Amino acid sequence: MRISERTGRGPDVTVVLVHGSGHTARVWEPVQAALARRSVAVDLPGRADRVADIADVALDTSAASLAADVDDAADGPVVLVGHSAGGIVLPALAARLRDRVQHLVFVAGLSAKHGETVVATVRPEAEAFLADRLVVMRREFAGCMLEPDASVEGVRGLDAKTAAPLDSLNYMEQIVSWEGVPDTLPRTFVRPLRDRIQPRQLQDALIENCGAIDVIDIESGHTPAVAVPHELAAILDRVAGRSSRATGRAIIDS
Repeated sequence: MRISERTGRGPDVTVVLVHGSGHTARVWEPVQAALARRSVAVDLPGRADRVADIADVALDTSAASLAADVDDAADGPVVLVGHSAGGIVLPALAARLRDRVQHLVFVAGLSAKHGETVVATVRPEAEAFLADRLVVMRREFAGCMLEPDASVEGVRGLDAKTAAPLDSLNYMEQIVSWEGVPDTLPRTFVRPLRDRIQPRQLQDALIENCGAIDVIDIESGHTPAVAVPHELAAILDRVAGRSSRATGRAIIDS
């Protein structure tokens, strides 16, 4: 977990940053350095010092771990930001943090409608094959973590290239629940215009899945946190600055 202290104008909102597959909280370092607001970058289980099998972590387990980190790091309102597979965890995390959550931001964020899986949107023609593949991967990579801390014992470390597909498929195969997330909670999708992983048609489906009303385009490939951190930070500062606890709505400048 990485906490970046900043003093910005407006409400005391903390930006919570959830990385995608094959990454750790460190991927957000350039964005945190550029943010005007306080931020917390959290690690999903299965990496760093969060001990778990990276190919077999339940969404509820991940949400509980992240919620505990957020509770430790911030006591006020939060804006939740999920990149790629990190977006799959946002509904469960928002449900745990309840009315502290002012806005959900999906940065090329994967998502599914209530009661569905992301695989059903991303690869509907291969659902059965991928489900079988995940069973094999979980068996083959049991006890594995992405870049575990030196203090973690009894696990096998994986590099990002090996871990990313395990990480991603594990979350994409799980049923997503939006229970406990108010329909009125504002949601924004940050759409990378040069994303080779998510073609425009898929982006449109993900926007519909997460219920985003605001779509903000960014000139970037799939990972703006690495490619254009200052531009992404400006977007997140704007979203956080416009979030309102009183109305539960957000106004995004054009």
